[in-house]
Amino acid sequence: MNLLKIDPTLLVNKIDNPIRFYQYTCFNDLSKYNIPIDIYSDYLLSIEEFKLKNIWNHMILRWNKMKLEMKNNKDFKSSEYSKNEYHQIHTNISDELLNELFNNFINKNHFKGIFVINCIQNYIHPI
Repeated sequence: MNLLKIDPTLLVNKIDNPIRFYQYTCFNDLSKYNIPIDIYSDYLLSIEEFKLKNIWNHMILRWNKMKLEMKNNKDFKSSEYSKNEYHQIHTNISDELLNELFNNFINKNHFKGIFVINCIQNYIHPI
């Protein structure tokens, strides 16, 4: 089963050399799916830090869009996914804060982790 919209190896040439050093832990639970999670951490570390909020906000826009599209689905309305509220951030954030935000959002839920990975992919390479 293909969980990702884009083959992660296609993203490698869109990643510059890291400009910071930080160990993202928010994707660690996805390693059992053979997802090369280093690609996503490398990307986050290769962009200017002020752009990290754009990654978060892009993910939140996609999450809220999904919730809006599913608002009339009975199964969705009774699920845990319909009850969470997440908001955009309009100030600069650090790697540490983005990792914390992603960890809190994902909360060891593999569906949400894959959602975040797909959002980062979409941010890097819009389809």
